[in-house]
Amino acid sequence: MGCSRQSHMTSNQKRHPALTDTDAMPFGKHKGVPMQDVPASYLRWLKDEGCSDERVANYIHNSWDAIRQELGE
Repeated sequence: MGCSRQSHMTSNQKRHPALTDTDAMPFGKHKGVPMQDVPASYLRWLKDEGCSDERVANYIHNSWDAIRQELGE
């Protein structure tokens, strides 16, 4: 991955409190990994399951267009 997911965010999306690309994933299989390096498939799974961590959920929401692009959607 390596590219910034947040560069794809709109100014409206940037207002949501969330983790940044360089913040560490706070839990789970990818705990400690920078958010931009967490596999898009895992972030999609968290979204589909209803992530209960607000900061991670907001990161996914704010980065959704870039995540979908990484997934080839």
